[in-house]
Amino acid sequence: MTVITTIRSAFGFLTRLPVGPWPLQNDLNGISAWLPLVGLVVGGLAGVLTWTATLLFPPLVCGVIGCACWVAVTGGLHLDGVADCGDGLPVEVPREHRLEIMKDSRLGTFGGTALFFNLAFKGAALAALAACGSWELLLTACALAGLLARSQIFIAMRFPGARPGGMGEAFKQGTRPVHALIAAAVTLAACALAGWHGLYALLASLAGSTTLLLYARRRLGGVTGDVFGCTVECTEWIVLLTFCTL
Repeated sequence: MTVITTIRSAFGFLTRLPVGPWPLQNDLNGISAWLPLVGLVVGGLAGVLTWTATLLFPPLVCGVIGCACWVAVTGGLHLDGVADCGDGLPVEVPREHRLEIMKDSRLGTFGGTALFFNLAFKGAALAALAACGSWELLLTACALAGLLARSQIFIAMRFPGARPGGMGEAFKQGTRPVHALIAAAVTLAACALAGWHGLYALLASLAGSTTLLLYARRRLGGVTGDVFGCTVECTEWIVLLTFCTL
């Protein structure tokens, strides 16, 4: 299996970019090594479109456009995790029932509310960054949001799985220690290049993702693919909001 095939598989699985038909490989082996690259591209594309929109529209509209771009590029892949976690994690039922609720494809009130606020925070943060008038700050925030969000998956994989045979387990089985080292090196380098903004974004992303993952472990006994997706989405808007406060 060539490196190019693995990269195409990573983008084919995690985005809707035209990289060729999926599956390009029969498993998830090695895909996690390219999570930082996928995050940089996803965030970078959303940032470029958001900034381009400022030439025609007011900041609020630009934020909505940027958020829509983010969803379109990823195909809403991680939003399903937000909805499922919203429906399953807060309810006071036995642990096994929570997992069944999260596996159900139907959208409940809690899941819909979680989706709304997730997209609202992301759109509002993009709008605030568009209003600041600095394209460098906007692009840096979006690129780091995409990268840091996907790097949190390596932290999530350190938690026990709550459901054997799920997507989360498949991702863990296809990941090697060297993949985590590559991701950590790329993430730290990117944050260092961003200066203090990057350091604050790194700390905020770690605090946010760790809090969510610990909560999921307490409620489910571990993590699932849905928790992975929810972690990615929440980390993205947490990083974007961090840049809004600087």
